[in-house]
Amino acid sequence: MYDDIFLTCLSRFARNFAYGDAVRHLYRSGFTTDRILKEYDYPYSREELEEIRISLQTDDTEESAADFQGLSKDPVE
Repeated sequence: MYDDIFLTCLSRFARNFAYGDAVRHLYRSGFTTDRILKEYDYPYSREELEEIRISLQTDDTEESAADFQGLSKDPVE
């Protein structure tokens, strides 16, 4: 049981390391999930790509709110 969980986590980590930044870049550049699936051969299912898209939107929203409030994550000294 624990071996399966470990292997699943390791697989997701390796795919994210290899392709995650590229996928996030495509979403930030305006690509849709359908377009990514059609034009690229990344080892992600539609559901996994949607998870990345949603987490990216959540991260961007949190950063925008912090910037709006003057609470940047990386303060400039």
